[in-house]
Amino acid sequence: MTFLKLAVLIAGGGEDPHSGAGPDGDSGIGLNPLPAAWRAPTRTPDPYCARSERNTVNKAQLIEAVAAKTGGRAQATLAVETVLDVIVRTVAAGEAVSVTGFGTLVPKASPARVGRNPQTGDEVKVPASRVIRFRPGTRFRDLVSSRSPMPAFGNCIQKAPKTPRP
Repeated sequence: MTFLKLAVLIAGGGEDPHSGAGPDGDSGIGLNPLPAAWRAPTRTPDPYCARSERNTVNKAQLIEAVAAKTGGRAQATLAVETVLDVIVRTVAAGEAVSVTGFGTLVPKASPARVGRNPQTGDEVKVPASRVIRFRPGTRFRDLVSSRSPMPAFGNCIQKAPKTPRP
């Protein structure tokens, strides 16, 4: 007889390990061989890390937002798709794209190297690759981190014009 079954019998649970005991076999009187402090904590999903359609704006929604400000859906579609095409082509050609107030997209090349498999210790050749880095602009960072208040109207990444001193 295992220690857990013995603990359930002493706790009055009978032969059935689930009668009078919780889902992990603990009757609540501390007879489980693994105290609660030793058990692995249950992982709750982090709402900020969850990816869902609810908090993702897709290209169609972006086009709709531009169309609402400019008036024409066809023109908004052409504008958004042209901007995205120019950005992709420029970064793919190895050049950086910088949008003042928003951020900079920079292609970064990582050379080929020799890595190690952590389980076996064998050397593994890691091929050269190119990745894209995004560095957000200062204004964008400040708005996202709530260091600056989001303007109620107008262009949010454009700084407010300086007021002349009297």
